[in-house]
Amino acid sequence: MRDRANNLETMTMRNEMASWLCRSGGAPTLLILGLLSVGAWAQDLHDFVISEEAARATLNRAEISVGTAEQVAKACVLYAEENDIAVAIFVLGPSGNIVYAYRMDGQNPVAVDTAWMKASTVLYMRQSTHATLSRYGEGLRPTFYHLGQFPFTGGLPIMVGDQIIGSIGVGGASSAQDEQCAYDALTEVIGPQPPLVED
Repeated sequence: MRDRANNLETMTMRNEMASWLCRSGGAPTLLILGLLSVGAWAQDLHDFVISEEAARATLNRAEISVGTAEQVAKACVLYAEENDIAVAIFVLGPSGNIVYAYRMDGQNPVAVDTAWMKASTVLYMRQSTHATLSRYGEGLRPTFYHLGQFPFTGGLPIMVGDQIIGSIGVGGASSAQDEQCAYDALTEVIGPQPPLVED
């Protein structure tokens, strides 16, 4: 509660400063917009990442919280049930640690492993697995395998503003359904995400 009050106070101060700068005519518009956007970004980030106390232990503030990861996984499961598919889901923190994992009944080990590998590949490449596949093509898959990566559609970065707070990998259905499951879940729980790559 105190963190939220501090964030609100900081945003209010920034807004007052931006307003004063506008009236005085002494600051470029970009500076003003920057001050405002930093405040908005901090408030959004706070809602989805670990607490400040936990961040002191990990030395990393921009890491998805287990609560957010669980909500994302549950939203993906709901999508799967509505579309009559079954999936395995991994949500990883930005350093690659498992924050939340869930396997729906009827999934073989390959679906579980590929979901985890997709999420890992997102962190390695800093983009969706679909974007990696589109950029480098099928021919470079053996090279990625050698690097321990799995460039198959179904892995997405988890973004808040311009910060990656983790990744999600989904396996078990078709590549398109895996990706859509992840994307719909992220959009529902966190909000707008980078647009999906079109073939």
